Amino acid sequence: MVEEAVVRAVVDAVEPDEVVRFAQALIRTPSENPGGTEDAVAAVASDLLETLGTAPSIVRSETGRPSVVARVGDGARPRLAWNGHLDVVPAGDPAAWSHPPFRAEVVGGRLIGRGAADMKGPIASALAAVAAIRRAGVELDGTLDLHLAADEELTGLQGTKVLLERGFLDQDAAIVGEPTDLQLGLAERGGTWITATARGRSAHGSKPHLGVNAITSMARFLLRIDEALPDREHPLVGRPTVNASLIEGGSAPNVVPDRCVVDVDRRLLPGETSREAVLEPFERLAVAIADDHPEVDLSFAIREWTDAAESDPASAIAERCRAAVRDEGREPADLGFTGITDARFYINDVAVPTVILGPGSLDVAHTADEWVAVEDLLVAARIYARVFLGFLGARG
Repeated sequence: MVEEAVVRAVVDAVEPDEVVRFAQALIRTPSENPGGTEDAVAAVASDLLETLGTAPSIVRSETGRPSVVARVGDGARPRLAWNGHLDVVPAGDPAAWSHPPFRAEVVGGRLIGRGAADMKGPIASALAAVAAIRRAGVELDGTLDLHLAADEELTGLQGTKVLLERGFLDQDAAIVGEPTDLQLGLAERGGTWITATARGRSAHGSKPHLGVNAITSMARFLLRIDEALPDREHPLVGRPTVNASLIEGGSAPNVVPDRCVVDVDRRLLPGETSREAVLEPFERLAVAIADDHPEVDLSFAIREWTDAAESDPASAIAERCRAAVRDEGREPADLGFTGITDARFYINDVAVPTVILGPGSLDVAHTADEWVAVEDLLVAARIYARVFLGFLGARG
């Protein structure tokens, strides 16, 4: 048990201006994915970590994408990972923003910019927590491993998965700082990308009755696509979803199209692990459509698959996070994260109890004028500091 005086000294040492300064330095360094790399922001993060007394190192994927790792402590157990991603989605049209996306302006108590919530703001909060521990002259008994990863926005295969493959994921617990409005994310959806193909028969555009229009066949499927969802629900992440996201078909305006392809985004619930079981309702729907329209020829193939994940709500790290949130005057609640995060690597691949916990809202992530409340960045820093101290132990 860490003495309350030690905890209070660290919490009081969190500096609001420092949290904002860290976040602005990260946001003002673009790292759009796709369309860019994390090299520049990895350098900024490394510089910040050096000022905190750590010795950061860069871990590159085979394609050169950089993740930053740093350790606070000497490697002793227990060990806690804090994971955040350095990449952001593209800012899009600057005209859609009321404030430039990479200027990181504070307006009305909100820090506005691409990555403010997802998730350079949370990274700043974690770094500010470490800074407060150092400033208060406190030593951790255990070890905090900071994993600032590349490529999370495109499934993390060039970032946290690389850290996994290189042996960096061997902690006793983990926090992933995605925006949860400072609630506890204990489950997340997975996802699969399914390629749906409709095959027809080409013909001259003036004689469509001689052909089979693949686009029309696909349209019949798309109007009923929700029927391909199973009737199941998870207590935290809700029901599965399906979304037709990309379409391509036809060869010329005067030709009956003989092929149409649609990419389908199907979000998975914890427990959905069988690819065959996920595809079966799609195939059953195709048969039903063909019963009414025999010309319809549909097929389906899984292109990408990412498992869902869930962590034990009674784990020591979950209990510690709840206590820290409560100590900061917020009422903790367990929730499901609808998006896919790097938490799955800790949960599924190395069985590390993990909580998704961070400032900001997923509702504003990936939007124009993305923002996070400065007050939430500050509260998050204090929550992280409490968790670091409580889980790892510390002495003043």
